[in-house]
Amino acid sequence: MKARLVECASLVNQSLTPYVIFHEQLGGFHSDLHQHEQGQFIFAEQGCIHLHGQGKRMLVPRGYGVWIPGGIDHEIWSTSQYLQMRSICFPGNDEKSRLAPFIKVFPVNGLLREMIRYTERWAASENQDDRTGSFLMAIRDLLPEEIAKSGLAFLPSTANTRLQPVLEYINEHLQENIVLRNLAQEFGMSERTLSRLFALELDLSFSGYYKRARTMKALELIEQGCDSVSQLAFEVGYQSVSTFSNNFLEICGNRPLYFIHKD
Repeated sequence: MKARLVECASLVNQSLTPYVIFHEQLGGFHSDLHQHEQGQFIFAEQGCIHLHGQGKRMLVPRGYGVWIPGGIDHEIWSTSQYLQMRSICFPGNDEKSRLAPFIKVFPVNGLLREMIRYTERWAASENQDDRTGSFLMAIRDLLPEEIAKSGLAFLPSTANTRLQPVLEYINEHLQENIVLRNLAQEFGMSERTLSRLFALELDLSFSGYYKRARTMKALELIEQGCDSVSQLAFEVGYQSVSTFSNNFLEICGNRPLYFIHKD
């Protein structure tokens, strides 16, 4: 499926309204690398969204949201055929002192989900009255508490030329049992040196990164239609289904079946 190019910068920066509201079934798409003064809340109604910004590669699963502060270079994309994306951009001078200065991925509760769905009636309108503004401010006021529930569903990245190919190798060989000692030998390093690189560049251990990479891949496979927990475990290199399920729970806050059966 060919990815649709979406110029997010022009959508946001050329808007004539203080709150930019976007609702669309995009399918596979890829945005330009951009930033905007406004802080942005994105909700993945259906499908999952990839996001790269602030040195992190993140996956926003279905039913989760992401907060992107104003002034942050980022790009977003998806390979989900039926992606339904909802987004609100809040005025820059209104959100900066209230919300997180870092990109955050977090589960969206039922109230917030219904409120952002309700805003679809204003998506194509340039007439935002006091009622519209009050409703959108109520959403903004709910966000700090939800952002505080942010989880670990992201993969950090790095510009370090020694570590970059290691991360690429890990993500291309998730079905295999990757051992730190062998990985270090493969790239001409000692275990100690490679461990230090992970800690210094990613603030994660090798095992922590490996666990997250496997979980992120499992989330993608769920979005592509895999509905078997044992098959998911196999595809991302686990011999134990229970270990896979427990690690998935630690990172995503729910077990794989929650995402498999989520409407």
